[in-house]
Amino acid sequence: MTTTITIDGGKSELRLLLRTPAGRAIGIGPGFSYRPDEDGVDRILAAVRGAAATISLPTQVAGVVAGLTGVPGERAERRRLALALERQFGGPAVVVEDSVLAHAGALGGPGVLLCVGTGTTVLAVDSDGDHVRLDGWGPHLGDRGSAYAIGLAGMRAATASHDQVGPTTVLTDRLVTALGGIDLTSLQRYYRDPAMISRTAAFARDVLDAAAQADSVAGLICAHAATDLADAAQAAAVRLDLSRAAQQVSFSGRLLTPGNALHQALAAELETRGLPLVSPRAEPLDGGPALLSGVDPYARLLASQGTGGDA
Repeated sequence: MTTTITIDGGKSELRLLLRTPAGRAIGIGPGFSYRPDEDGVDRILAAVRGAAATISLPTQVAGVVAGLTGVPGERAERRRLALALERQFGGPAVVVEDSVLAHAGALGGPGVLLCVGTGTTVLAVDSDGDHVRLDGWGPHLGDRGSAYAIGLAGMRAATASHDQVGPTTVLTDRLVTALGGIDLTSLQRYYRDPAMISRTAAFARDVLDAAAQADSVAGLICAHAATDLADAAQAAAVRLDLSRAAQQVSFSGRLLTPGNALHQALAAELETRGLPLVSPRAEPLDGGPALLSGVDPYARLLASQGTGGDA
């Protein structure tokens, strides 16, 4: 076994896995998000340095793969990020979207992955490495079935219940707690918060908890999100024309915990469409070796994206 580094970075935190012949070590650093006046590369590198500082690292590694939620869209920026990682860790680096890393960890081969966190990205890969990517539009244009979508729906349902223009739900009391009140000061504090999107997404946990307590409003929100996710998974499978053997759906992200209301509704919805929902075989950090080793079907996918520092 060679020494490698795998980085899984998102808005809430960044994790770094050092894999050596002697074992594994995981470093954890801060997450990162978009800022309107920057390309994000420096912010990503700062998060990587934060995670790297929490463990002991060798001076050279065989390879580095970084799967990032906020991966730079511009080729030049992505190359600059890969080169900076190569200089930092002393080995060739590959930079990909977090869904690619998660797909390699969860499925390790053909199939559809639902990457569901604050946002939603759907990635389908066939045995030849051809792929289809859906959603990833962000909170204002898409992210259907995401924590943000569920949280926002829950907040809207709570205010409708409070105003007595919607059905009664325990989410009203939960919203008061989440906002610290429902007076003008609390509302202004929420809307002025730079972390408003992540705060909204965090309310999805309240929706799932309420659904587990048989709150009908919360249950309907989860069912609607499950339908959105199933629609995307089915569309990806159809567009890629996946073979019957490859028509399996897995998931990544802490929102889809096996047994919770969203997971149960999604499994039932997919079953009606002939698409089995399978548990991920491993977490995203464990997808690094498949991407670095150049095995199928990921070799062709990476080649098509030009993700390395020497691209």
